Amino acid sequence: MKPDFVQGSEVGIKICGIKSLADAITSVDLGANSLGFNFWNKSKRFITRNQIEEWIPSIDDKVERVGVFVNADPDEVISLLEDNIIHVAQFHGDETASFCESISKRFKVIRAVGVKDAKSLDELKSSNIETILLDAYCSENYGGTGRSFEWNLGKSYVNSNPQINVILAGGLNPKNVLDAIESVRPSAVDVASGVESDDGFKDPNLISQFISAIKS
Repeated sequence: MKPDFVQGSEVGIKICGIKSLADAITSVDLGANSLGFNFWNKSKRFITRNQIEEWIPSIDDKVERVGVFVNADPDEVISLLEDNIIHVAQFHGDETASFCESISKRFKVIRAVGVKDAKSLDELKSSNIETILLDAYCSENYGGTGRSFEWNLGKSYVNSNPQINVILAGGLNPKNVLDAIESVRPSAVDVASGVESDDGFKDPNLISQFISAIKS
């Protein structure tokens, strides 16, 4: 199943790595239509189920909540989805295509791929997942690194797979996001470090600049 925010006529905007309710509310007020919450406990953006449960009443339910997972326990993922804590599961680790597809039969799923070169995308040829997130490859981490990859690889993948909704991530920021969109033509963009201040929390000014650049 596909997330709603990738299916609109305009480019979807996902602010990922939300660490506080203030970050969530600010992102939504400024125009984001999806929020990413990181459930990987080794991430500097890690938050717990209890935290999100406390925030949900204050977050517009029309904005899709995406849970980001890295090699997580399937029962944890399914529980969060069934209980409507999150609307979408994003698999950002070493999950197999068959695992992602099994979850996608019942729930909205995003499969993330670290792009190193053209061969990095070969594994997707046998995948039936309808929404793919293209991120920069990093051997030390799973996303959120601020690194980018060759956009031509993303452009080629989008052009060759019109049936797939592609989310572009990896080193995006207010200064380059418009060029990235014009180059790759993704269904949505995903940003974390590109709109953060030094303390790792979101910077309202950077979020505003990021979204304004997209909608200009």
